Amino acid sequence: MEQRTADRLVSLRKNAGYSQEELADLIGVSRQAVSKWERCESSPDTDNLIELARLYHITLDELVTGNELPPKEEPAPEPTEKQADFIWQDDGMTVEVHDDEVSVKNEDGEKKTYDRAELKRKGFKEKRINALITGVFSLAVTIAYLTLGFCLGARGWVCAWPLFLLIPVASSVVEFVFYKRIAGFGYPSFIVAIYCAIGMIFGVWHPTWIMFITIPIFYIVAEKIDRVTRSRDYEAIEDALDGKESRPKA
Repeated sequence: MEQRTADRLVSLRKNAGYSQEELADLIGVSRQAVSKWERCESSPDTDNLIELARLYHITLDELVTGNELPPKEEPAPEPTEKQADFIWQDDGMTVEVHDDEVSVKNEDGEKKTYDRAELKRKGFKEKRINALITGVFSLAVTIAYLTLGFCLGARGWVCAWPLFLLIPVASSVVEFVFYKRIAGFGYPSFIVAIYCAIGMIFGVWHPTWIMFITIPIFYIVAEKIDRVTRSRDYEAIEDALDGKESRPKA
């Protein structure tokens, strides 16, 4: 690959606002591969060139040489509707997943279109934040557990282990904050941690078990609130993309 092509790959990525890691995630390669392309140490294969051209909305010739192809004088084709490669329907909502976009049609026939690459970037960002917070919180819990154990002896080792039950709760807080979804909060883990902590520290196991009755109540109320406050479009898109990943492309 020529140096000018490598320079163009750098320019296109930066103009699109992607980091090397984000671009690699979008086209399904490693960050090291993207780095080698941009340093002119290797060349992307045909499939990757096609994915890059599609992502930047340019032709392969523009991607490789930077030259725009002369327009062809052809009659304008009849407008045709894009063929979706995955369709999800539920509760009056229809979601069509295309290669470059996701469209949502509600029960009134109103249709909205979202950029699929932007949706992927949002999901990728949430995963990075989730991993960071979960890792930091897990380290903090481990340090607290060891500190209480060494300082309080046997009682510390026995009473402090419920702290580890709070780790999945910390992870769920990201979904709660990032997607404004109350039902995403890890309420069951939180209740189990509180119940075990009270039992271990104070020896009170009854009637604190009544706290578990609040779990189904929490989800009933949370789902109702989420339906009112959250965008039904994004809720439907999340369900559709989950189904997309679990089923083969048509």
